[in-house]
Formats: sequence, C-alpha cells, structure tokens
Amino acid sequence: ASPLPLLLGQSGAWVSMVRALAGVAAALFAASYADAQGQQKQKMEPPKWLSDDGKDLFNDIEGDANPHSDFACEAREKLLKHMAGKGDPGAADYRTRVLLGLGLCEVKKENWAIAKKRMDSAISEMNAPSEDFMLKNPNLAPIALTKQATDLMKKYEVTQAGTQLRRCREVLERNLKSVLKQVHTQMKQQQGDQVPPVDKFIEEIPGLGKSGQFLPMLMDQVPMLREGFGFMSVVENALDSLDKKVAVVDSSQKTKKMRLDVSKGKGKSGSLLYARSMFMEPIVPADRLAAAQELVEGGVAKALEAAAGSVDKAVTLIKRTKPASGCKDDLAAVCEKLGKIADIASNGFGETRIVVPKEGKKQALEVCTTNANVAIVLASKDGATLTVAGQDPMTLKAGEPVVYDYCLEASLEAAGKVPVLFAQAWHPEFAAVERTTELRSRSSSFGLSEDEVKAVTKVVNDHAKKAWEKSAKLWRATSEGLENM
Repeated sequence: ASPLPLLLGQSGAWVSMVRALAGVAAALFAASYADAQGQQKQKMEPPKWLSDDGKDLFNDIEGDANPHSDFACEAREKLLKHMAGKGDPGAADYRTRVLLGLGLCEVKKENWAIAKKRMDSAISEMNAPSEDFMLKNPNLAPIALTKQATDLMKKYEVTQAGTQLRRCREVLERNLKSVLKQVHTQMKQQQGDQVPPVDKFIEEIPGLGKSGQFLPMLMDQVPMLREGFGFMSVVENALDSLDKKVAVVDSSQKTKKMRLDVSKGKGKSGSLLYARSMFMEPIVPADRLAAAQELVEGGVAKALEAAAGSVDKAVTLIKRTKPASGCKDDLAAVCEKLGKIADIASNGFGETRIVVPKEGKKQALEVCTTNANVAIVLASKDGATLTVAGQDPMTLKAGEPVVYDYCLEASLEAAGKVPVLFAQAWHPEFAAVERTTELRSRSSSFGLSEDEVKAVTKVVNDHAKKAWEKSAKLWRATSEGLENM
C-alpha cells in the first residue's frame, strides 16, 4: 500500500489502513500487555520496485528508533537517489515521504534554506492544489506550516516562524489523538474491558512516545505513531531553539518562562501557560494592537467616560469569557461594547475590569498567567499614571488606550478618582488553533460548560477568518524589538 495516506491521512485508503494497523496493534499490544515478551516490532515494508540496495536503506530507516537521527537522515539522501525517476504506482508517495523526512532533518539542523527546498519538493511530489488547500486539511497542514516556518526563518522572522511551528504542533497533537482513539476502538473490540482507557494513552502524548506505560509499546506496533511523534519531536526542538533566539532580545523572557512554564510535559489543565517564541516590548503603541483600536472605534472609551462618575470601586466586567457582576446599571453599555471585541471577549485566561486607584497610592496591577495575553489600560479621564517595571512612568490620557506587557510588574497612580479600564486580550501572534485548544483543554479551570466552550471557540474561529492575519501584521509593524531580532 502507498505510505502517503498512512502518513498524511488524505484519502479513503487512510481509513482502511488505520483499521488494519489498529487491528494488528490491538492483538500485539494485548499480548504485550499481558506478557511483555517476544513481540516483534512492526515496520513498513519497502516497495517491490525498489532495488535491493534501496530496500536495505529503506529498512535501515524504518528500523531506526529515531526517524530523524543522523544515520536515518544520511540513509534518506541515498534512498532518494534509488527512488528518482521511478514511475511505478505509489512511487511519488514514497518520494514525498522521503523528501518530507529530509526536510525535517534539515529543520533539526536549522539549515532553513535547504529545509525549505526539501519541503517544497515534497509538496510538489504530492501534487496538492495549493498550500491553502493543505492548510484546510488537518492531515496536510503540518507540512505546509513547517514549510512556511522554514521560509520565514530564512528571513529571520523568528516570531512568525514560531507561530507557524506552534500551530503545526497543535495540529500534530490533534491528529495523534485521533489515531490513538481509532487504535483504541479496535483494541476494545478485540479485548474488551482489558484495554486501558483511551485517556491513559492521550495523557502520555507529551512524552512523545518515549516515556509512559503504554505509548512506547504501542509505538513499536503502529508505524504511524512513530512518524507522527518523530515529526512532533523535530517541531518541539525547533520551538525551543527559536525561544532562545527571542530571549536574546527580550531580557524578561527567562523570568516569564520560569514562572509560567510549569505544565510542560504534563498536559494542559491548569491556569498557567508559557507560549514559546512569543515577543512583546514592555509598552506598545496602541495603534499596533487591533483590540486597542476597537476600544475607541467600538465606543468603549465613550461609554466608559459616560459611566465614570458612578464608579467608586473596582468591578469585574468580563471573567473567563463571560459577563461578570459589574455588568449592570451605567456599566452595562461598556460590557455590551466590550463583548463585541473578540480578542478580549474570547480570552479565557484573563479578566477585564475597572480599577479605581486610591488617591496618592500605588495600585499594583495583576501579573499575567500567560505570555499569550497582552494588557490594555484605558483611563476614563485625565489624572492617572501607569508605571511598568524598567520603564519611565507614563501619563494616561482620557480615552487613549495604552498596551503593555503585563508579565512585567506594573502599577497605577491617580491624583483623584480616575476609573481605569484594565483589559486582557489575546496576543496577536497567538493563533486561532492555539486559542481554541487552550479553551477546550482548560475549560474546567476556566469554569466553562460544553456549550460555553462551543460558543467561545466559534467566536475565535469566526474572528480569525476575518481579521487574524491582518491583526498579526499590524502588531509586527514598526516593532523595534523584532527588527533587532
């Protein structure tokens, strides 16, 4: 059978092949689970049209525990020559698989120009209609996203490349979950209640198939998992490398990571998140953030000014994507308009509230629970000052938003009673697939019901289709930090 449906899942052959592999895996895994002795590793067979030397190379690659080891990468270079010019059925699919592997080998080495060339060749062999087509197909999207990341790294666009690789990682994980569920279904049909719950398999995904009680054993029986986890491992390492490049420019990156990166390798369930290769200056001009502009253009600033006289103490307006207790009376109009700003209203990590600093005293502002968020402050009238750690105090003008990195300590001061809107929005380079993944996986922490999750993820996806790329491009414009990178 052609390996491409196995690897990418783009045709009906995928379904039958998954079922066949799942059936083999179920029998072998059940025996191994009962008595982990004597089970042989399953691997893909070389095509019959390949030369004997080519078959040896093919088997060497399939037998390597690390699909992208130096040995496997060198063997692929030789194998490609044996496959060149072959017109046999499935030959193009096999070449695609080899070229994809070579591209990932170059990503691992950070040879971005060569990696892009290999990924372009793989896509050409696939004869896909377009990259847009690939991006809409979950099984093809990781290839297109990785290719785009290599192209961006050729131009030293580190944060953009990081966004594509994070998107790639999320899609790969979703695909692996789907495969594991299908394998698990076949195992249950054969073994019944003896099979561990599928959640036990999924919980081990962060270990990339190398650790845990079940996946290392299952990896040997389902070549598809070896391919998927090998791909994910390369992406993980590339993201770690890009994150270090950001840290060279952003001196606060190390502190953010130490505080927020507490769940790596442990799934996604808590309230803290560290997103790699994410950059932000301490203070950002409001005209670079679409959500800040919407506060003015959408009427929030005027509504806040009109309600300011009736606000004497701090109130919460949006909490974990839902209207909060402060949304009543004169502030109802503010909440109604805030609800139309997708990047604020759909943000599950943060809260949006009104802060009223006591006259002559510093009011400390909360610190981020994720660097995938940004903060916006909007004063209802003149008289307040924002101070961000390491920066000079900044006078806030009525109706003019200020955007800042609230992973840094910050405080407000006011000469009199000045209600200030403190809003938390998604970081513009944090993609829709990442936002929806976090909202779903952390729904318990965020206190969201299934219906609420469906509603808020729809807001995220609808907004992304219309405005995400434009918002991200606006964010990157005139950024001195990104230029330095």
